[in-house]
Amino acid sequence: MKSGKISPRQAAVAVLVGGLSAGAAAAGRADWRWMLACVPAGLLAGWLLLRRVGRRPLNPALNALYGVWAAVLMAQAFTRIAGRLQDMWGAPWAMALAALPLLWMGWGKAAAFFRAAEILWLAVLTVTAAILLLGAPRLNWQWALEPRGSWGESLAAGGLILSTGLFVLPYLYKIEPEPGGTHRGLVWLGALGVLSAALSMLTAGLLGPTAGQVDNPFFTAAGLLGESARLEGLISALWLLPDLTLIGLLSRTWGEGPRPALAVAVALGAALTGAVGALPAWAPAAGCLALSALTAVLPAGGNK
Repeated sequence: MKSGKISPRQAAVAVLVGGLSAGAAAAGRADWRWMLACVPAGLLAGWLLLRRVGRRPLNPALNALYGVWAAVLMAQAFTRIAGRLQDMWGAPWAMALAALPLLWMGWGKAAAFFRAAEILWLAVLTVTAAILLLGAPRLNWQWALEPRGSWGESLAAGGLILSTGLFVLPYLYKIEPEPGGTHRGLVWLGALGVLSAALSMLTAGLLGPTAGQVDNPFFTAAGLLGESARLEGLISALWLLPDLTLIGLLSRTWGEGPRPALAVAVALGAALTGAVGALPAWAPAAGCLALSALTAVLPAGGNK
């Protein structure tokens, strides 16, 4: 593979790592069983959209819609960062500091970002595996099996997590083809759905009825594993890796050159104004569902 090309594995790894940002946000608030139910439907939709798009750029109007909605989701990711780290730096500074490396990477080639995401995957895998392994023996199954949230909210959370893969489609034609690449990409997407459901189950099993009453329940549950608030702060800081990967992945829908950096700046501005906070909880998933439907029906923009 040439250094300027993106491999299917790198794109799939970036989707998994970035998707865990939304997965952690849903943990403890959504029912893990409904989240699991989203996985087969998400994989089928992914397979159909991959066949529909193929090796062609998206319709220009559709590509613009992807960019707009990516900015909304990036702004929400910045807001999540601020909600976790505002006690250390203050909300505006937390978002601004998180944006700095993304603004710098946004000026570089897409391949450099995806290679970085592939490296970050090892750190995120280690942290996620440690949380699951340490939490499993302490899990209260009675709490874990209690219904949590409405089925609609849980399906929306699961759909939003799996929609991370949707935002690879605008630059799918730039990804170096390889035999079995589509199949492996769907396996990684399925793993994202299963891991996110496992994090939600673990959070519910550790916090019980209080999961819906605390801010950032997943990170509160992680703090219980070390019986110290220090571990909660450490996991919150380490989870910047999925957050930043998600924002970087979404920013690439704006194209090459300085445009990804501009996307990050626009999303940061929207987050600082609090504009995305006015959106209803179901809106992010509904927007992604609409993009999926439009991708399936609109003609492609041209041949690669």
